Amino acid sequence: MTTQDTPTTCFPSWHAKLAPLVQGAQITVFSGCAVNAQGNVACAPETMRAKAEAQLRALAPGLFSGALSLEAYTLARYMESEVGSGTIEERVAVGEAAVNQAKRRGKSVLNVLLYNQGAGHPNYGFYGPIHDSDAGCVARGLAPGCGPFKRWASTSRDPTVTSLLIADLVMSGRSQNFARGAETQWGPDSLKPKPLTPERIASFVRSAANASRYYWVGPLPGVDPWHTWLVSKRDNVAPSSPEGQALILRGIGALPLQGSTPIRPAWPASMPLCPTNGAAPGSTSYRGLKIAAGVAGVAGASWLALVVAKNLAANATTLGRRRSRR
Repeated sequence: MTTQDTPTTCFPSWHAKLAPLVQGAQITVFSGCAVNAQGNVACAPETMRAKAEAQLRALAPGLFSGALSLEAYTLARYMESEVGSGTIEERVAVGEAAVNQAKRRGKSVLNVLLYNQGAGHPNYGFYGPIHDSDAGCVARGLAPGCGPFKRWASTSRDPTVTSLLIADLVMSGRSQNFARGAETQWGPDSLKPKPLTPERIASFVRSAANASRYYWVGPLPGVDPWHTWLVSKRDNVAPSSPEGQALILRGIGALPLQGSTPIRPAWPASMPLCPTNGAAPGSTSYRGLKIAAGVAGVAGASWLALVVAKNLAANATTLGRRRSRR
């Protein structure tokens, strides 16, 4: 798996065409299915995928003309549930992490996100949350915070148009290892107990390395490590080794505090695009998209964003951020 550096002085080439889509209200592609008492979105995934594909074609004619794979639909639900209001870069990185997790296991994205429990488990083959609510856990006779669903990640939320397009980008490979081989992610700003302290942050970083040899992948443009802490597993790097200690210290240094308040990185909208010979997304579902060529950054409004907003305005919904997986 490639671990080459991602430049931090420029945005990836796909930033200009995708970032305008996260401006304002997001357009949800609704499935009409909700999470039931068993912790499952009680509809067949293939039925939901087909409905999402038909919705895109019916409500946004000319914007989506390809096939929506079950893998892309599943990945979009995962990204929406985990980092639904994050930056474009954050969503791409989290999507890549699921793909890389599947590669590490020698399995598919569907195996990781839909069939993680194994056949015979009551949540096998259904979308849903990773954890039950505290009330649900108590009702089952379990401690609050239990995770009886045995999902690797949450897939409970219907995806937006933007998340579907990003999922297609990632599944096509055109995001080009932006996340430096990341294989999973956490949200350090949700760590408990509060308030956050340097000792708590150091313990968090060291625990990930000592327990699983997970190390931070390094800075990524547009990604706040406090929101999305992306790690890769380095089996050959012992935490006690000089390299392991250096990686741990690098990770701790990336999560600074002012008192108990996280100091977050600033990524200016005016940062240039990285030079590249490749175009933005080129897989099947992008071939019908007439994306405006003149978009230069997040301040612009692309033709795609404007037309999607016009055609799907009735379904607009503003998303809230959710950090529930870890």
